[in-house]
Amino acid sequence: MNNLDVARALYEIADLLELKDEDGFKVRAYRKAAQAIELLLEGVDEVARRGALTSIPGIGKAIAEKVTELLRTGHLAYLDDLRRAVPPGVGEMTRVPGLGAKTAALLYSRLGINSLDRLELAARQHELRDLPGMGPKKEAAILDALAKMRTRNERIPIGSVRPLAEALAGYLRLHPAVTQADLAGSIRRREDTVADIDLVAASDAPADVIAYIKRLEIAGDVVSEAPDRIELMTSLGRRMDVRVVPPGRYALTLLETTGSRAHLEALGPLTPAPTEAEIYAGKGLPYIEPELREGRGEVEAARDGRLPHLLTERDLKGDLHAHTHASDGHATALEMAEAARALGHQYLAICDHSQSLVIAGGLKPEQVRMQGAELRRLNQGFTDFRLLRGSEVDILRDGSLDFPDELLRDLDVVVASIHSLMKLDEETQTERLVQAIKNPHVDIIAHPTGRVLGRRDPYALNIERVVDACARTGTALEISASPARLDLSDIHARLAKQRGVKLSIDTDAHTTHELELLPHGVGQARRAWVEAGDVVNAMDLAPLLAWLAKEKG
Repeated sequence: MNNLDVARALYEIADLLELKDEDGFKVRAYRKAAQAIELLLEGVDEVARRGALTSIPGIGKAIAEKVTELLRTGHLAYLDDLRRAVPPGVGEMTRVPGLGAKTAALLYSRLGINSLDRLELAARQHELRDLPGMGPKKEAAILDALAKMRTRNERIPIGSVRPLAEALAGYLRLHPAVTQADLAGSIRRREDTVADIDLVAASDAPADVIAYIKRLEIAGDVVSEAPDRIELMTSLGRRMDVRVVPPGRYALTLLETTGSRAHLEALGPLTPAPTEAEIYAGKGLPYIEPELREGRGEVEAARDGRLPHLLTERDLKGDLHAHTHASDGHATALEMAEAARALGHQYLAICDHSQSLVIAGGLKPEQVRMQGAELRRLNQGFTDFRLLRGSEVDILRDGSLDFPDELLRDLDVVVASIHSLMKLDEETQTERLVQAIKNPHVDIIAHPTGRVLGRRDPYALNIERVVDACARTGTALEISASPARLDLSDIHARLAKQRGVKLSIDTDAHTTHELELLPHGVGQARRAWVEAGDVVNAMDLAPLLAWLAKEKG
C-alpha cells in the first residue's frame, strides 16, 4: 500500500467514527494522521520499515499499530469492524460535498437512506426538507453536489500520484539499456490534478526494458502490452503508459506525449531532432517550458519573443505562512526556523490561527503578543535568518477580521483567510473577501477560493472582483503550495499577474517537513506564467520588509 491508500483508510475510519457519534477528539486524531501521511514526502512503508511511524506528526502508538497492520496485510481489522457497524452506503454519503457524517446518520435513521441513488430520489421527491437543518435550498444543493460527483472526471491531486511516477522514472533510469527516461503528459505539465501517468524511455532494447518494468513491484497489473509500449494499472487505480523508443525518436516522442493537444496543434507538423529545444528551433521558436504547453497563447508569445522568464525554486527566499504547536502545528517556532534555515530560507513567517478558529487552537490577542516576544528573542540568535511575527487571521462573516487593528498593526505579516461559512452565496462571499482586502493591515489573502482538491469545491466567488480589489489595495494573493490545495488555480493566478497583483507562494506548513512543499507552488505559478518579480517572497529580506511595512487598502 502507498501513502494515498493508507490515508484513505484513515479518513474512512474518521468518517465511520463520526457516523457512530464517537468522541470528536478521536475523529480529529484520525483525520490529522490521514492528512500527515497524505502529505508525507517519502513512502510511509519506508518510514514503517525504520520503525519511525510515531515520528510523523499526529501519529501516536495506537494509529502507528494500525498503519503497520495495513502495510503488512493490506487490511485492517478495526476498519472492517467499523464498516460492519455502519449500514452499507451510509458512509458513501459522506463523500457528497456539504453532507457531513451527522447528516448522513440522520438521513439513515429517519428515512432509511443508505445509498446515493436513494438520496437523490429523496431529494427529488422533497422528502428531506422537513428534517432538522434541511430545507428546499439544502435539497437543491444536495442534488447539485450529486450531479457534480457523477459528471466530474475522476482525477486525483498531482501530489498524490507524482511520487509514484517519479519512482518509476528513477527505476527506468537504472536499467543499463535505458539512456534517458522522463515523465510526460499532464504530470510533466504540472497540472494540479491528473488522470493517468505517462512516461517515455529511450532504449535500443525495448523488449528488455518492458520485461524489467513488469518485474517492478510498484508498477502494478499489466493492462496491455506491445513491443515498444506497456500499459499498467497502479495501486492508485491510475493507468500508467510507458513508451520505449529508440534514442533518435526520444525527444520527439517526449514532446508529443507531454502535449497538450492544443499546444501540438498550434505547433503543427514536427521533425525529429536530438533535443526538444532543437525541435522548437526547427519551427523558428525558442524552447517552451512544459508548464506553458496548454495552447493558451504560448506559441504566439514564443514567436513574438514574449515568453516569460518563469519563476524557479531558487528564486524563493522564504515562506510567509507557517504554523507552530501554539495553534494546530506540530513543531516549535525554533524547530520551524531551523528547518527553514536548512532549506536556505532567509525568513519564515509564523502565522498561527486567530482566536475564532477554536478547533485549530486559535490564539487570543495576549497569546499573539507573547509569541511575538518569543520570536524577537529567537531572532537574537540568528545572523542570517529572520522569524517574522504574523497571524493567519480569520475573516468573519461581514468581512471584518478576528483581531483588532491595533494588534494587526504591530505584526510583521497579516495573512487573512476564510475557514467558516463556506456555503454563502456568491455576492455575500465576494463582498466578505473584498471588505477584508480593504483592511490596511492585511498583506496576503491565504488559499483564496477555499478548495481542497478532490474533496471540496471552491466556494462561490467572483474571483475577478477579488483580484481587482487586490490590484487597488496592493494586497497579495497566496498560491498555497500544499498539494492538497494548490489554491489559487493556474487560471486565477495568471489573471492576478495580468492585473498587476502580487502573489505569495507559501506552504501553510504545520510540520517541519511540510516546509519542503514549496516546489508544488512553484509549479502552479509557472503554469500561470509567473516570474520572480510577481512574487513577494522572491524578494530578499530588506525589500520584503519594506513591502510589508506599506499599508494596504
